[in-house]
Amino acid sequence: MSENVNVLENSIDGYFQVSLQEDGCYLTVFPPRDGGVPVDEALIFEELNKREINHCDKVLVQQVIREAAGKSILIAPAEAEPVIRVLVSRDKMEATLQIEVQGPVRPALQDKVMEQIAKSGVTFGVDADAIHTAINQPGREIIFARGQQPIHGNNAYIQYFVSTESQGRPLEMADGRVDFKNLNLFTVVQPGDLLAQKYPATQGEQGINVLGQVLPAKPGKDLLLPMGKNVEVGEPNQLVASIAGQVQIVNKKVSVIPLIEIKGDVDFSTGNIEFVGSVNIRGSVQPGFFVKAEGNVDVAGTVSGGIVEGKNVIIKRGIQGMSRGYIHARENLITQFIENATVSAGNEVQVSEAILHSRVSAGKKVVVEGKRGLITGGTISAGEEIRAQNVGNHMAVPTELEVGVNPPLREEYQNLRTEIRKVEVSLDQTQKALTILKAMNQNTMTQDKREMMLKLTKAQFHLVGQLGNMRKRWEEIEAALEEMKAGRIKVANTLYPGVKVIIGTLIKPIRETVQFACLFAEDGEIRVGTFK
Repeated sequence: MSENVNVLENSIDGYFQVSLQEDGCYLTVFPPRDGGVPVDEALIFEELNKREINHCDKVLVQQVIREAAGKSILIAPAEAEPVIRVLVSRDKMEATLQIEVQGPVRPALQDKVMEQIAKSGVTFGVDADAIHTAINQPGREIIFARGQQPIHGNNAYIQYFVSTESQGRPLEMADGRVDFKNLNLFTVVQPGDLLAQKYPATQGEQGINVLGQVLPAKPGKDLLLPMGKNVEVGEPNQLVASIAGQVQIVNKKVSVIPLIEIKGDVDFSTGNIEFVGSVNIRGSVQPGFFVKAEGNVDVAGTVSGGIVEGKNVIIKRGIQGMSRGYIHARENLITQFIENATVSAGNEVQVSEAILHSRVSAGKKVVVEGKRGLITGGTISAGEEIRAQNVGNHMAVPTELEVGVNPPLREEYQNLRTEIRKVEVSLDQTQKALTILKAMNQNTMTQDKREMMLKLTKAQFHLVGQLGNMRKRWEEIEAALEEMKAGRIKVANTLYPGVKVIIGTLIKPIRETVQFACLFAEDGEIRVGTFK
């Protein structure tokens, strides 16, 4: 098939013919005859431009014009249809573009590429620069679109604010030495202390593939707060201690235990014990070690040359002080015997066998009423009463019994009286300053003075409340001290010579054996009555 596009024919001048065939554009140039004019090159190129044949070989065209051989010469191969391949990956998260061409490419390739991409369904993550690269580099496979992977939610997790990892490690002192008496066996917390916090699971963010399809995200897995015993939820997702005690983490659950149990002795295997709750010791407390608790202390064995402090202290097998250490119960102390020891209790000391050569004091009573019920040697003092079976011995060992006195209470009484006077002076000064300020013209009062009056008013209320509480406590102590004036010493069996009895400010040495006696103060002297 051929088409004569244009013919300039002259019997004298040269002429040309442009024809389009299936394989391209052909040019034929005929020479002039009889001295005619050769074909004008500009006319040929003008005709080619009109036909939008822009990819012709210009050098070849000029050669054909010069030769004017009348032969049909291919000057521009046919424009090839590009092969455009758009491939989408199996997971639809990537799309690649490959363009293959043979020979000149017809115009508007960009539009054809975009049309093919649209037919493939790729709509998301298209990179225009990548498409441009694929067009300019035929044959190369270029990733031109990428999807967005979903971001799956994070699982909930627990952060613990207490650790049991360091338990059992000796305390390292400032000079680098190690204190093997302090092994940090227990992690102790106070009410309200933060134990653990949960960071909730997140929902994640959905993704989208290159075809524009939404990819759902997997939400994270949730967790429950690791609630054990004696804990509660504080702020949202926070676990706090509801009591003071020892932290235990069992099966990832956090509990606070108000009791520490030592299965053996308190010695180098346990180190010293200091705890906010109660302590139960199945063995004994060995020399040089201490047990200090805000709760009760129960020792199944003995305390030998150690220190024990607690609310109520029970030492079943007795106290061997070894002239070192001490025992202090804020309320009551119960034991079998006390020997060569320093012992004190806020309320009562109860001994089933004997007190030997010791310093024992109680806020209210010291009672030794077992089978022996013996007090021999040392100093025994009580606020209200000392009661025993036998006091002293036939060797007249110096023994001192004192009732009607509570040194800690008396000291508190004296300190409280001093503090009351200070608060009364402060309150008086505050009230006088307020009186002056209130007498001023409130309309012309400066801001500084208004603020001062407000502060003084608040201070006045605080001082009045403080003074009321202090006076109430003072009255309670006065009543307790008044009761102590009626202190008694009761001996159910024998009171031996060598014993010195003190009741309040009165002193009476015992020079003769006394049986079944009750000693008390009356009319300015210590009298001996019958045991009741």
